[in-house]
Amino acid sequence: MSAIPFTDRELMRAWRELLMVATPSAESDRLNPHRLLLFYAVECGLKAVWLKRQSRTLFESADIHRMGHDLQQVLKDLKVGSGLSLPESFHLPAASQGATSLQRNAKFGDVHQAWRYGGRCQTPTDQDCEKQLIKVLDWIRGELK
Repeated sequence: MSAIPFTDRELMRAWRELLMVATPSAESDRLNPHRLLLFYAVECGLKAVWLKRQSRTLFESADIHRMGHDLQQVLKDLKVGSGLSLPESFHLPAASQGATSLQRNAKFGDVHQAWRYGGRCQTPTDQDCEKQLIKVLDWIRGELK
């Protein structure tokens, strides 16, 4: 994430706008671009909740560098119970080029890269990741009312 500071109002607006685009009406309409925006909607929403709980209005450079895209860390900082969680990691099918086969496992905070570059999550599946992100979005809605 950029080191540019953002206000709570900007983060909340970004969360609302991303949410509208990231949640198509039919599940069959979901593609990686929707998943990518869903990830960013959750990221903006969690950071807006974090600012609200800190009684702050500016998400500063130090905050950005500490949290980055690590949604697990933000959930931990918010002391959200175990009933609301995101996968710790994800696995993509191996990438092969000739005789070389590369395993692709990463922390969940990097799933936005997989979706941005056309990857398909194998474990958990893209759909499982979406379901977890949507649960977090539902929780965010309650927090930002």
